[in-house]
Amino acid sequence: MRFLTTKVVACLLVWVFCVLSTQSTAQTMEATGGDVLPFTPENLISKVFLGDGVTVTDIQYSGAKSAVGFFDKGQSAIGIEKGIVLTTGAATKVTGMGADGAQDNNDLRQEYQTEPDLQKIANGAPLRNVSKYTIKFIPTADTLRFRYVFASEEYPEFVCSEFNDVFGFFISGPGINGSFENGGENIAKIPGTNLPVAINFVNNGEVGVWGVPGNCNLPLGSLDYKDLYNDNQNSNFQPVYDGYTNVFTAQAIVVPCQEYTIKLTVADVSDEGYDSGVFLEAKSFGTRQITVSSDTYSPDGAITEGCTEGYVKLKLSGPSTIDQTITYNVFGTAENGIDYNRLSGTLTIPAGEVEGTIEIKAKEDGILELTESVYIDVAKDMCTRDTIAIFIKDNELHPPFIND
Repeated sequence: MRFLTTKVVACLLVWVFCVLSTQSTAQTMEATGGDVLPFTPENLISKVFLGDGVTVTDIQYSGAKSAVGFFDKGQSAIGIEKGIVLTTGAATKVTGMGADGAQDNNDLRQEYQTEPDLQKIANGAPLRNVSKYTIKFIPTADTLRFRYVFASEEYPEFVCSEFNDVFGFFISGPGINGSFENGGENIAKIPGTNLPVAINFVNNGEVGVWGVPGNCNLPLGSLDYKDLYNDNQNSNFQPVYDGYTNVFTAQAIVVPCQEYTIKLTVADVSDEGYDSGVFLEAKSFGTRQITVSSDTYSPDGAITEGCTEGYVKLKLSGPSTIDQTITYNVFGTAENGIDYNRLSGTLTIPAGEVEGTIEIKAKEDGILELTESVYIDVAKDMCTRDTIAIFIKDNELHPPFIND
């Protein structure tokens, strides 16, 4: 038996480390259908999709429960780590490799259905396998946002075809004046345009084998947005679909504290094969809101005169492109500027950052007092406020007396 040299052993150890590192970082996208507890269609919205700054008052789902599901470990595949997927097939089959295709994923086999807004986008063509959420919600700020990716097995063959799968995000309510049902507007739009996100608008820039050039001329379609498209045909990369878009943001200007309805829906057109899906990012459905929290070194949330300070932290739901100045009220039994450092009543969070801190440091006054309070009151959004308390205690530790 020949013993390995130190150099060979070192090389083997490096090789093993590299393999293990690759295995630990390379994650495979996973999906669980809405027909498996606890991933019910309603829970997927309330527990996964819902973010800050909205109050949901009603969730209705129509379609096969297996057509909606929870996905995870999707960052390297589609640019979204986790969320829910709404499909025209089986949610659990969206995570296969692109080379396999999903054209035979006809598990639903539903008869022809109607959905007025999708029917309008499909120019009246019959629909099958409609999966639809109808969500009623109250926004607490003026801009609703969420992130998504659209993917389809109809890429690239059916680019510029008259019959390809459709989806949309149709919002209706105060101030919305669109051309869809109840004055709704489709907010699934190509960034910077009023054009819809669809196979005939976001594609590889070439007419498919089943397409007609005229169907990709405005207003019917376009071949100009191939930089927003990802070709996954005959690849070994996830998801299963042969093509998918970049990560887009759906956005609508809304009136805070008023109720809105949004429909999130996708359908096969004409036939039930060549499925499509929409990946919706977890916790992204919401409006801008401020989160308020406190932090002290003591377990009871109090600070002590002349000792360590306490903090109240204000956190935005996302970074802003400009400085954000937040106004807050200060009150309590402790006197501002006398019992603790003076607080101005405003805090500025610089552009690009999401958190700012109000420091509270109690002053040593040598007076025996009861526990005093400092309250910081902040408007979290246009509908709600939040108040955080910091308590100030006397310093009960006195310097030792030394007898000369």
